[in-house]
Amino acid sequence: MTAHTNQTRARFGYVSGLDGLRLVAVAIVIAAHYQLVPYIPGGFGVSIFFFISGFLITRLMLAEEKTYGQIALGRFYVRRFIRLLPPLALMGIVAVPLLALTDPAGFSWSQVLLSFSYLGNVHKIGSRLLGWNAGYDALEPLWSLAVEEHFYLLLPPVLLLVRGSAGRIRMISAVLAGALVLRMLVWAATPRFADDINYNFTLTRIDAIGWGVLLTLLLDGGRIGQAWIERHGAVLLWGGALAMLLSLVHWSGFYETAFKYTPQSIAIGAAFCGAIFPARNAWVRRIAELPPIRYLGKTSYELYLWHYPVYSLAERFVVSPHLRAVLSLAATIAISSLAYSLTTRRLAPLRKRFGGHPV
Repeated sequence: MTAHTNQTRARFGYVSGLDGLRLVAVAIVIAAHYQLVPYIPGGFGVSIFFFISGFLITRLMLAEEKTYGQIALGRFYVRRFIRLLPPLALMGIVAVPLLALTDPAGFSWSQVLLSFSYLGNVHKIGSRLLGWNAGYDALEPLWSLAVEEHFYLLLPPVLLLVRGSAGRIRMISAVLAGALVLRMLVWAATPRFADDINYNFTLTRIDAIGWGVLLTLLLDGGRIGQAWIERHGAVLLWGGALAMLLSLVHWSGFYETAFKYTPQSIAIGAAFCGAIFPARNAWVRRIAELPPIRYLGKTSYELYLWHYPVYSLAERFVVSPHLRAVLSLAATIAISSLAYSLTTRRLAPLRKRFGGHPV
């Protein structure tokens, strides 16, 4: 199998290797929640997801602007609605009643209503700080969907208001600096709750998304060129991978709570560049494009939605943790594949009518 050469400039079209990176991200989350890899937190996988979202959505919007002369906000939001809401609604319709039947005492209306209204991060913060009913662990991962949705709401209007590559780069750089400063202020003001706030609050957790946006702007504006990436491809890939591992070390409370997301996001961006663009690292994309990996990567959203509800339900009936993890993983893959076929794949023609492109 040959690996497609990706262009650094924003354009429509499939980005070779991206589905494989999506699978890596969701695999980290699942391994953490299934207690298979105790030393790698699920939040690291979420950060990779965030970076990919920031990169990809910005790339598509810049390509739309270059192709049609404008970014059509209405069509963008319709595409996001078609892609994100049906799989989420299907999971909620099936999983929430099953969770309520097997554990009625754990049911929380505030969690259900906020989580499925893209305010799951607000509920997580409220349950930690204000004593709200925490509800089901199975629905807690929906906090990250809230952060992404808030990004989808904010970025397109900002790109319309700030025209030109240089202005957009300055704007995103200011947002990233502001997020870091805000995390430091939260840590200084309330050390006890700083981790809960900084991890879940949109404005403090937007780093990885913002760095993905910034990378796209730098690439499309020619600040980082294909030739430079080609020359430094090995350093970007392996140096970024090493830096990602180092970012997981618990250096101090301040680092873990307030500072970590900045160097971690930069490391993700370096490794991402090294994996996606250089011809010398085409072997990475060839692995990522193997049919099983690519397919599972395409279902990564569904895998993310279903993995924890399936595991939580299995906890009620399967005592052995290893058997529970194996059965949960098999069931999650099967259910996610079915959900993908019923929603994402079936609605793909409708998304295309509103300007959707394969990515």
